[in-house]
Amino acid sequence: MTVTTQVIQSPSRSAYLTEQRFAAELLRSTSARARAFAFMICSLSLILLSGCGYQQSGSGAGSVASPTTSGSSASSPGYRWTSLYRQDIRTVAVPIFTNVDFARGDEFTLTKAVVMQIEQRTPYKVVSRDKADTIIEGQITRVKLTTVSSDRSSALPQEQLYGVRVDFVWKDLRTGKILVERRGFEQQSPFYPTLGEGRPTGAINSVEQLAIAIVQELEAQW
Repeated sequence: MTVTTQVIQSPSRSAYLTEQRFAAELLRSTSARARAFAFMICSLSLILLSGCGYQQSGSGAGSVASPTTSGSSASSPGYRWTSLYRQDIRTVAVPIFTNVDFARGDEFTLTKAVVMQIEQRTPYKVVSRDKADTIIEGQITRVKLTTVSSDRSSALPQEQLYGVRVDFVWKDLRTGKILVERRGFEQQSPFYPTLGEGRPTGAINSVEQLAIAIVQELEAQW
């Protein structure tokens, strides 16, 4: 007579095996999601990076062939990374702007703002004149306060514009060549006396915006 013995797993062991299988499936699912997320981030980064800081080159009409990546043919079309600023310049001197207007003080604020914008936005280093490749010299020619609107009952200004006009030159000290020259370069900024904003608020905003515009003029002309 043959006796068949059946091994019955206890409920606790069955539950343990079920939990182990669930943990393994969860781990595989989490790893797959992590890989998919990482791939999505990398793809998005490549798309964003590909939209700035390059120039198209190729052998089509009106284009100049240039190398793209290492190992590629010089005549093959493609893209290459370039800076917005000149590559043959490393340093720039920024002496204090002069001021021929009766309103004094803006020349110091403007000079400081230009230096800060050069350091933040360009690859150039601001140094003294005797160590500089180039120099930016400027002069404030006019400071103007314009009333845009007034309160009808009190006749007090509600909105005013603070405008600063400058002439400036960017010159290569090594060759004497004028790189950029602008005359009557002006920036206006509004401020609101009825909100407690005074003339200094308009002056600071106008000078800061003017400094940004001046530094943008240093970009290379492609």
